[in-house]
Amino acid sequence: MLPEWAVTTSLLGAWLALLGLAVVLARLAQRLQALHQVVASTVEAERERARLGQPVPPLALAGPASDQLILGVPPAAPAVVLALSQRCPPCATFWERLETLAASLAERGTLMVLAVPESDAPVGAARVPHLVGEAALAALGLSSFPSLAVVDERGHLRGRGVLRSVEEVPEIVSVLLQPPVDTVGKS
Repeated sequence: MLPEWAVTTSLLGAWLALLGLAVVLARLAQRLQALHQVVASTVEAERERARLGQPVPPLALAGPASDQLILGVPPAAPAVVLALSQRCPPCATFWERLETLAASLAERGTLMVLAVPESDAPVGAARVPHLVGEAALAALGLSSFPSLAVVDERGHLRGRGVLRSVEEVPEIVSVLLQPPVDTVGKS
């Protein structure tokens, strides 16, 4: 028979080994979860890249001259779809400068379209062509506010992203609507 101290020491060693195994398994689970998040974000980024350059589904616009405006149907002027919400505090600056921004884009030959999830857009928004509802936002892949999507004159999605300030909209639009450079056959 083993002495009592040997049995106690063996049990204590077994508990410590079991505790160490539990810690290792917990850390492994955390790393696997982090790896899963990286893979999921990479897959989503690949899906997003695959959507760029694809035709936008036809979306009828409400507002001024709405009977003539269908987003995604060529030939049309390039359009910037600005997604805003009344419940979004960062959107307040965009609401205040909506008409100025629309006029600035119009000078460049670009139509600004407002996309809102709810039908209670501010009064100033009535003078800007708009899309209303979650379905329209989802069709363009806009899920956060403020954000934008750029549609070229062929009705293809050129880019989309979250906005930090009103000032960056014209810069983003000018970059996304530049004609592609043909590098095939050039050395």
